[in-house]
Amino acid sequence: MKNFIFLILCFFFSSIYSQALSEKDLDKEINELMELSSVNPKKAIQLSIESYNSAKKIDYKKGMLSNLMIQMAKYFDLGDFKKVIEISKEAELLSSNLDNTEDLSNTFRLRASAYTELGFNDESLKDFTKALEISEKITSSDSKFYYRALIYTGIGSYMAHINAPVDSVMSYEKKTLTEALKMSADKNFVSKKYYLISNVYTNLGMMTVAKGYPKEAEEYFTKALEICRNKNYLINVQTEVLVLNEFAWLYFDQKNYDKAIQYAREAAVMEKQFSFPYIRRDIYEILFKSQVEKGNKEESSEYMAKFTKLNDSIVNAEKKTINTPMKHILSEKESDNHDSMNRILITGAALFVLSISGGWIYWKRRNKILHQGYEEIIENLKKAEFVSAEEKDVHADTLVIENAGNIVYPHEKTSNLIIKNNTVDNILSKLKKIENSQKFIKKDFTLTFLASELNTNPRYLSEIIKQHKGKSYNNYINGLRIGYITNKLYKNPIYREYKISYLAEECGFTSREVFAVIFKKETGMTPSYFISQLKQEEVMYLQ
Repeated sequence: MKNFIFLILCFFFSSIYSQALSEKDLDKEINELMELSSVNPKKAIQLSIESYNSAKKIDYKKGMLSNLMIQMAKYFDLGDFKKVIEISKEAELLSSNLDNTEDLSNTFRLRASAYTELGFNDESLKDFTKALEISEKITSSDSKFYYRALIYTGIGSYMAHINAPVDSVMSYEKKTLTEALKMSADKNFVSKKYYLISNVYTNLGMMTVAKGYPKEAEEYFTKALEICRNKNYLINVQTEVLVLNEFAWLYFDQKNYDKAIQYAREAAVMEKQFSFPYIRRDIYEILFKSQVEKGNKEESSEYMAKFTKLNDSIVNAEKKTINTPMKHILSEKESDNHDSMNRILITGAALFVLSISGGWIYWKRRNKILHQGYEEIIENLKKAEFVSAEEKDVHADTLVIENAGNIVYPHEKTSNLIIKNNTVDNILSKLKKIENSQKFIKKDFTLTFLASELNTNPRYLSEIIKQHKGKSYNNYINGLRIGYITNKLYKNPIYREYKISYLAEECGFTSREVFAVIFKKETGMTPSYFISQLKQEEVMYLQ
């Protein structure tokens, strides 16, 4: 009996000792994973999941939380925002139970940033506010400055996503810089400090580009790149790739295509180390466009093919994410992220170089009347100074509203519907905003959907469009879409290199055939003819 009790006690103490060793080993493993995550995020995620499972087996909550924080950060870096939100639920619970204010604040911050990327703006702002509130309770000064800087960076990104003025976005970047500069030179924080500063310089560079100050932007990017390449700071490779990518776009905008290609190629080589599809797509796009501008057909075709393949893959993945019921993210909430969908539809257009000679032959076959129709469209675009056709409609509508003295409008023949003047004015004002936002290129932009957007009923909306636009709802939307794509084709030569099927997709049509029919109905000519004429004029101009 004594021997039996002795064996039980030995087993008990050996278990405690084994668990203590396991926790110690896990802590060491987690530290190694943190270092690995900066150079190989995919591998870090894979190993972190295994480490999390090991921690869960022995109920080591601190180890579980540390692994979840690694996974959230790396999933965000790789663009898997839905995964960030899913993981955040458990991370929030664990950090609350462990009274870990740093991880709790960071969990809210990462989730808020993921919400921003997915277009859930209300949820994003709510979580950023919570993250800031919790950050005030962090006892370590350096940690507090660090996490507050990250939160301000996230809020800056949120402001950019909701199309806030550039100065508003810049104000948050400067708040980030202020917090980062407060951090000490302690060895545990020096890399984090300069990582933040390099990010701020990159973002400020992007914003000064938007404000039209390329020289100032170049200075910001140069400072950011110098920090990334300083071996004392151990800045992750992703940050350097982002800076190189922004340099490439800066030089492209300045028509310095050789420099744009140089920086983009350098970014492409480095991107292979961590594989971020969104950045790679950007790099392929800049390489494609730069080679087109230089007249290098072989190189432009190569990068066009890479861009198209990767872009289709990303678009399909994004559509799946948006179409998937997000019950694990928001309780029975439907995504109304029209700006995000607009971006997805636009970036979903793939590129294909059309034969100039083929366009020339096609042009020759057209008769004089058809060409006169083309010239009329171009003349209208010039007169409008690239303002889209729907804005002119709004001005015309304003005149009708001002002169309308009756509730029922004189030219309404078939409807007995009575709509108050203030209701009409309100809906027309909202319609103008919809037109300016270009949300009409969304494929499922139905009458019911738009009525819901404008907080009115479909019958009222249909009648107001009929009265003030002189068209049925479908004809009105189709007209806006064709106006949008003709303006794009006229203003931006790169659009003339798209396949007709992708032009159709970009402006919201479900098929090439429907697009071609509507295009001809609205303009009197086919899309191919319109494009060939634009190309011919471009060739004549260059000569």
